[in-house]
Amino acid sequence: MADDQFEQGFARRTVDAGTRRERRPPAESTTLVTGATGFIGPHVVRALLDSGRRVVGLDVRGFQPEGRFILGDDLDDVSLELGSVADTARLNDVIRRHKPNEVVHMGMIIDPGYLATNRTTGIQVNILGTVNVLEAMLAFDIDRVVNFSSIGVLPSVEYQPIDVNHPIVLAGKGPGTDFYGSSKAASELLCFAYHQALGVDFRTIRPSAVYGLGMTVWVGPIKALVEGAVRGEPQHIEFGGPHPRDYTHAMDIAGLVAAVLGAPDDADRIFFGATGRPLVTTTEVVEHVRELVPGADVSIGDELSEGEKPVVALRGQLSIDNARDQLGWEPTYGAIRDGIAQYADHYRAFLAATT
Repeated sequence: MADDQFEQGFARRTVDAGTRRERRPPAESTTLVTGATGFIGPHVVRALLDSGRRVVGLDVRGFQPEGRFILGDDLDDVSLELGSVADTARLNDVIRRHKPNEVVHMGMIIDPGYLATNRTTGIQVNILGTVNVLEAMLAFDIDRVVNFSSIGVLPSVEYQPIDVNHPIVLAGKGPGTDFYGSSKAASELLCFAYHQALGVDFRTIRPSAVYGLGMTVWVGPIKALVEGAVRGEPQHIEFGGPHPRDYTHAMDIAGLVAAVLGAPDDADRIFFGATGRPLVTTTEVVEHVRELVPGADVSIGDELSEGEKPVVALRGQLSIDNARDQLGWEPTYGAIRDGIAQYADHYRAFLAATT
């Protein structure tokens, strides 16, 4: 990027730090969504299009079948650019071309096994990718970024409900999910540094156990249970029944993104993307699938696997009070039964449209 362009953007940011910046209404906004073609991305793009925004996507691959189904006839209205947030030049080229005034940053590597064995790549994407976005905000005078983090930044359950002031680093514990949680915590801290020193306007969302059409396998067996049942395939899982999660529907996360983009300047910097309700076990998920999907042949064992036991110790009820009070946001699918019903119906419609 040109030095004079960076200096102009930096100067504006320095002047505006601590003062209110006039925000454009959604119908006049262009939003860059990094990680747009992953699981949550199409749901977010859908919500942003419905709000009247123009949306530009950046990801390393195109939309998958579920994402194309979610966007439907509006797919062609999304300008999709291929590239990685770790590629500074490519990111800046996309921003220079499309001139977004806000960014939703979801581009990341989630796979914990991959991150543990490909640490440099993980750092380049999950941490330096965030730095690239923050630097681009300075250079191109972008109004706000919504940074996606994770409940994986939490090291333990010190109290419940867990609110956004819960510590993420203790004297003897760090983020509970190793390289993924640590990279998300690092990105959260860097967002604060860019805000406090340079006036970059950010908000962070920490999603919890997100599920819905297009989901990956990282949120326990709910994908196999719901989708397998809809397809009429038996699903019998040996371990994991007592595993508790705050399952959060992808469409609710998308609604939270839209709310955070419009958050007042004095709103909190961090919000949990969760239901705020008591945790739900996988056994309860199985029971709802049996009820909601006729003929579902599903079951799960009543013991935890050895790998699940340390993760369960990190989970507690989450508070979404600040999202309710400051943003007026309430999850539509706060009740897991309602969310599973929607997921099953959505997946059934996807199969009907694509087979």
